Amino acid sequence: MVEKSILYIGNNKMNQFVLKQAIGKDYNIINLSSYMEAVSKTPALISRLCAVICSDERFTNEMHVYGDDFTSKKFSETVPLIAMLPREAVEDEASAVYLAGYNEIIEMPYDPTYLRTKMKAVTDIYARAEKSGGEDNEELEKRTKMLINVLSNCFTLIQFESADHIIRSKDLTHIIAETFADMYPEYGLSQQDADYIGDAAALHDIGKALIPPEILFKAGKLTDDEFLTMKQHTVKGVELLNRFGLDTSHKFFEYAFEIAKYHHERWDGRGYPDRLEGDQIPVSAQIYSIIDVYNALIAERVYKSAIPYDQALSMIREGKTGVFPPKVLSAFNECEPKMRAYLEKSLNMKIETTKSGFGA
Repeated sequence: MVEKSILYIGNNKMNQFVLKQAIGKDYNIINLSSYMEAVSKTPALISRLCAVICSDERFTNEMHVYGDDFTSKKFSETVPLIAMLPREAVEDEASAVYLAGYNEIIEMPYDPTYLRTKMKAVTDIYARAEKSGGEDNEELEKRTKMLINVLSNCFTLIQFESADHIIRSKDLTHIIAETFADMYPEYGLSQQDADYIGDAAALHDIGKALIPPEILFKAGKLTDDEFLTMKQHTVKGVELLNRFGLDTSHKFFEYAFEIAKYHHERWDGRGYPDRLEGDQIPVSAQIYSIIDVYNALIAERVYKSAIPYDQALSMIREGKTGVFPPKVLSAFNECEPKMRAYLEKSLNMKIETTKSGFGA
């Protein structure tokens, strides 16, 4: 029996059916049709819930009142509140939704795979926060909620990356960051830093939300001028993060800024935007840079097929995709089996190889 429960509030029977088909195997879904009923019943249910989804054809006053009540009772400290609305409603009312205390917006119609991945990402973040006992609770809550808020707004602004890509980026970076911290203690990274760096990697391409869509979604090759504009997503990422008033004195946010701006810098100084070289590049961006390439090579995209896994490894190790920091490359080689196992088991990702086997 599925232990994790989601409260779904809405009276559209078709939506209830589609939701059950999409995530019913992973979560026990509790259906309530009335927001007034939900206000009275939520306190008794909250300890069993890992998320609450409110759905309607528009952002109604009842949804607003429920959000205010949910937030005032501090339920949102442990359970994410999600609005599920048609795309046209999101475009008109996204700001009002967030101001009413909702943590996430999911647009309808949605792809079932996207919904499953999105729900796993959101519920995992809250579950991690609840289980953590070593970090100051106020700081942990601030970091977690800000991450969710930024991601939510980013998805609302423009859907340029799939949720599974975001999750892969975060989890793979966490694996290599842990390994790097163990192998090279002279950099002073703790396991908590590795956790922060992994979470911050989820925001690496947030600046693409400010790139013109005709360039971002262009099917063919970019012109030189278009590519220069595309490269601006690094500095645009910092610009966008600044809009959210992030506290850069906290290490998590410091890493988020570093990765967003510098993940395309290269060890030999041939990257962008500032042509930094060597250890001028923040270590968080050094670590993520190899994951960015690794992720891009092995993943299937609309515009390309996945490269066979062993071929991708050879390209990285032989410097065919750019020069990586030697210590980061050593950490990558050390934890590559663990990352491959994660892709195969955790994400059910098919690992394509060539007939010759894995490259050295």
